[in-house]
Amino acid sequence: MDSSWSTKRLSSGSPIHSGERRKNRRFDLHFLALMRALGDSWAVGETADVSAAGTFFVLDRPLLLSTPIEYVLTFPPDLTKAPKPLRVWFFGNVLRCERVPDSNGSFGSAVRNVNHRYLNPELSASFNAIEQKLSATSSGAITIQPRKTRT
Repeated sequence: MDSSWSTKRLSSGSPIHSGERRKNRRFDLHFLALMRALGDSWAVGETADVSAAGTFFVLDRPLLLSTPIEYVLTFPPDLTKAPKPLRVWFFGNVLRCERVPDSNGSFGSAVRNVNHRYLNPELSASFNAIEQKLSATSSGAITIQPRKTRT
């Protein structure tokens, strides 16, 4: 697996504001994700932040609210302390979708997790081929602009 897929930065999180309603701390993690609405083909997106309850993605297409979605994240060993990258398959629902300003048509989507599954080596290997195919046909990197924290 390409080392560029690993975490580029891990922040200590933003300060808690009195208006913050989230129960889980968000981490500023940026790495590629395979994602799809159930029944659709896989697409490549990029995480903007990740929490135990869900993830905010940037991708080249909008997702409809409440759409069931599945996505696969590959957590690098330097984050998990595992000997190899840890691939996890998540299932969730789209909470929000918005156009990302100054991003050449990208969309940000917030997803709330409802379940997850750690992938065994055989199933994880099947996603290697999907990643390689999608990365080869991708039109380029997705640029993420910083999101403002709700206050």
